Amino acid sequence: MKKRYILGAVGLALLGLGTSACSSKADNSNNEQATSKKADKLEKKLDKADKDAKKQSTEQTNNKFVGNTFKTNKGTLKIEKLTKVTLKNATSDGDVHYVVIDASFTNKSKKGVTPEDFFMDNLKLEQKLAKSSHEVGGERSQFEDDLTPWKDKINAKLDKVDPGQTVQFAMSYQLDKDDGDKDVDTYLLQPWNSDTMDTYGKPLKLTASSTQTITKPNDDSDSDTDTDD
Repeated sequence: MKKRYILGAVGLALLGLGTSACSSKADNSNNEQATSKKADKLEKKLDKADKDAKKQSTEQTNNKFVGNTFKTNKGTLKIEKLTKVTLKNATSDGDVHYVVIDASFTNKSKKGVTPEDFFMDNLKLEQKLAKSSHEVGGERSQFEDDLTPWKDKINAKLDKVDPGQTVQFAMSYQLDKDDGDKDVDTYLLQPWNSDTMDTYGKPLKLTASSTQTITKPNDDSDSDTDTDD
């Protein structure tokens, strides 16, 4: 009788070991599959990052100024001139100062895009200082509508341009001494990637072609403009 119990106990023990071994093998297999999936995902991410880096490098090689025209596969920007503008009595604190860039945009992509978006995605404006450069902010100003000589062109920067079409537009930059902006005549248009914030290539040097003074109009009057060439 004892022999039967002993044999039974041994059998149960062996069965337990066998079940445990099978369970362990199954766990190991699941772990290996999970690890393999993670490795595959990581490899795909690395491949995508590598492709994106190569694409960015190619774009930065192709995107460049030729003369005063910035050329890319998706569009071109022809820079015409930069003007310094003083908007007289714009606020209770006094005058507001601007620089305005006249340009044209040709859309070479397959979908509509605004000149402003294309410009800001590819170029940033910097002031050329004696030993350095200073970036000028590109946020829209509440006084843009008062830049009457450029009103139509400033509005045009906000409209989507169809593929293959060319439009005239203007970019305006309000200068703020609190942000470090200076009264200078020389500016740089620096190619950059707005997604990565990386700059590349040679900038276009711009010198103010003229200075204009605009008196901010009252609600019932038109503005006056004085030009100094």
